[in-house]
Amino acid sequence: MRALRIQTRHFRFFTTAVAMIGCDGAFAASTASEPPRDRGYSIAPTPQRSTVPSQKIVGAGGVMLSVYEAGTPGARPIVFIHGFSQSFMTWDAQLSGLSDSFHRIAYDLRGHGASDKPLDADRYTNSSLWADDLAAVIQTHNLQRPVLVGWSYGGYVIADYVRKFGDAGLGGLVFVGVSTKNGTSDAASFLTDDVLAIFGNVLSTDVRASMNGSRALAALFARDRSDEWEIAFGSAMMVPPQIRIAMFSRVLDNDDVLASIRVPTLVVHGRNDRVVKVTAAQHTANMVPRATLLVYPGVGHAPHLEVATRFNHDLAEFVRSIR
Repeated sequence: MRALRIQTRHFRFFTTAVAMIGCDGAFAASTASEPPRDRGYSIAPTPQRSTVPSQKIVGAGGVMLSVYEAGTPGARPIVFIHGFSQSFMTWDAQLSGLSDSFHRIAYDLRGHGASDKPLDADRYTNSSLWADDLAAVIQTHNLQRPVLVGWSYGGYVIADYVRKFGDAGLGGLVFVGVSTKNGTSDAASFLTDDVLAIFGNVLSTDVRASMNGSRALAALFARDRSDEWEIAFGSAMMVPPQIRIAMFSRVLDNDDVLASIRVPTLVVHGRNDRVVKVTAAQHTANMVPRATLLVYPGVGHAPHLEVATRFNHDLAEFVRSIR
C-alpha cells in the first residue's frame, strides 16, 4: 500500500522526474570534437563479456548488494555506478577493456540486477541510503581516493554520496549522460520529448505497458535488438514497478552539491542524446568549479557503450591526470 500511495501522489512527476543520469570530472578541453577515424573511435562492437568475479556485501539497512571487480587490487580504483533499471553489465566494455593498472569496481544498485529488491518505497526515497550503499562498496574494498563514474541515475547516487560524506576522500568524479535534478520543472527542461513521451509506461504497474515502456527506453540508448539492447531491456524488466516509481518520486535539485565539489570532475555527454539534453551537461559543468566538459558528436545517451574505445581512452587519461 505504501508504494501505491507514492505512485498516486507522485505520478504527476513522471513528466518532470526523469533525470536518470550521472557524474563528473576534470582534465583537458571544454568541448570535444569528433576524433580521427584512424584512431579507432567508431561505434563500438559488442564488447567481450568475460566472467567478472562477484561478491555480496551488506549495504544500508541490511540490503545485500552484488559487487563485481576487475583489475589489480591496490591499483588506482574506479567505481562504476549504472543507471535506472540497468545493472553492472552496462559497464562490460570498461570492466574488460580498461587496463589492469586500474582497479575497476561495479555494483548493482539496490533494487537492480542481483542485488536485493525490497519493495518498501522508503528503501528508495531516502537519499542517505543510496549514499550509504556506495560508502559500503568503497569501505568493504578499502578503496583509497576512488574515482566515481556515474551514468544516468548514477549521477543522483554520486550527488547523494557527496551531500552526505563530502568529496575529501575521493580522487575525482565523472558524470556520464547526467542530469542531477528530478521532479521539478527545471528537471523536465533538461529531458527530451522522446523520454517524456514514454515514461508513463516505464513507471506503469501494468505488465504490458511496463514492457512497452522498457523496450522503448532501451531503444533510446542502445541499437534496437542488439546485444546491448537485449541486456538493457532484460535488466529493466528485473526491476519491479514499485521500485521504479519510488526511485522517481524523489524531488532533487543538487546545485548546492555540485557547487561544493572540489575534486577533479569530468562531464561526458553525447551530442545526440535522446534522453537527456546537452544543456544538462553544460549546467553540471558550469556548476562544478573547474569541471571539464566533453561532448561527443554523433553519440547518444550511453557513450560508454556506443564509443567504448574513445570513452575508455578519455576516462583513463582523466584518471591518470589526477594527483
